[in-house]
Amino acid sequence: MTDFIKGSWRLFQPVRYFFLKHPFSLPGAYIKYLRSYARFKRMGGNATYRYLAPYLQLPNHDTQSGGGHYFFQDIWALRLLKNNGADVHYDVGSRFDGFVGQATAICKIVCVDIRKPDFDLEGLHFVQGSILSLPFETASIHSISCLHTVEHIGLGRYGDEIDPKGFENAVLELSRILAKNGNLYLSMPIGRERVEFNAQRILSPLTPLRILDKLVLQEFSVVDDEGKFHRNVDPKDYTKANYSCGLYWFKKQ
Repeated sequence: MTDFIKGSWRLFQPVRYFFLKHPFSLPGAYIKYLRSYARFKRMGGNATYRYLAPYLQLPNHDTQSGGGHYFFQDIWALRLLKNNGADVHYDVGSRFDGFVGQATAICKIVCVDIRKPDFDLEGLHFVQGSILSLPFETASIHSISCLHTVEHIGLGRYGDEIDPKGFENAVLELSRILAKNGNLYLSMPIGRERVEFNAQRILSPLTPLRILDKLVLQEFSVVDDEGKFHRNVDPKDYTKANYSCGLYWFKKQ
């Protein structure tokens, strides 16, 4: 009886996720699944009812995916990191499960965040700190990234203090610690400038250039509103975008 209850519970889990999105597709998907299970059993397969785990092959379910801000952003930054050849790279606030973790395959990574990760990873050293007051000497770091992070600073989303100038203060702090001839890889949502409190800011693609006027832009690339990547484009062409992702490679002369 216990096996029947557990198997039935697992069998009908997809209903929770797909009933509203695909109500008319579910019956046919279940019929196909149960026929496949019966065929597997007739052919001598050993799969007990208790451990059923249906993947019903409904639209967008358990398929390969790619594109969008984080997908292209991480690849863009990883290529630059590899090509520019840093022995040690410092990251501030980027995703552990994307660029930060993947970059450990290239070089030693020192990551700074207000939140401590709950895992250990070879090649990754954690420093707890705030992007508004980084625990490093001025002009001391030669390779820095901060991906899809600065747009949140000062809006309280991640437990940080409210600060209307959080974005500006954050990017200036990154510039402060960047060494001469050092590289800064920066990304953020761009388009018609606005604040979506307390989730994020969308910045004009020209705003980082204005604030970081003491740095030299080496490359501006973009993931556009349709999720497509474009390398080496003009920031002025994206001032009227809705929600694109600006990818900035700066260097300090």
